[in-house]
Amino acid sequence: MYANAETFPALPAALARRPAPGPARRRNIGPCSLEPRELDRFNGLLADLGRAEPLCGDQIVTAARDLYDPRRGGEAPPCIALRLAHADPLGAYVADAAWGPGEQALVAGRAVLAYLQRADDLIPDWVPQVGRLDDAIVVDVAWTRIGDELMGYRDFCRLRLVESGLRGVPPGSFRFDRADWREARLAEAALRGQQRRALSSSYVPAAASRFRVH
Repeated sequence: MYANAETFPALPAALARRPAPGPARRRNIGPCSLEPRELDRFNGLLADLGRAEPLCGDQIVTAARDLYDPRRGGEAPPCIALRLAHADPLGAYVADAAWGPGEQALVAGRAVLAYLQRADDLIPDWVPQVGRLDDAIVVDVAWTRIGDELMGYRDFCRLRLVESGLRGVPPGSFRFDRADWREARLAEAALRGQQRRALSSSYVPAAASRFRVH
């Protein structure tokens, strides 16, 4: 079981709650104003990633104000920071032919990565604490499409690094693809099972051999 959106600290409830109709809609986050054109562009991306309802500026502004804590300095709150940390491998993920990403996850991953790398996104990244709120929302919406793939890719990189250590050569200098990763996971699970049985038994078994992918 990999991390999923349900394990992340919750984003503010304002993002799921439509504001009451009326002219008094807030648009400012600190010194910045949410531009209608950028908001439409942002909602278009969210729709492409699977969100049914668009967000209005008031929801995003309210969420940013709910998250802001003057005691935190400039640091992003955990609900933002953790989502961005889990999305960190996206650049390597979309470029790694050895992993062979699934088509739906690859399309979504590229869209998310393009947004995270934009300098002119909805909320400027330099805004203290909440400048990456829009990025976190994008990751959150996309997570049902990219989450399992991205967490699988993290494990793929881990086991490829283990295999490179066993071979004494750099990662990428030998064949290691998704099928090899699955084989390595099974071998690793078998080794751990053997170790657990050895610890619970009354005898001392022979040393377990290292798992390898041939």
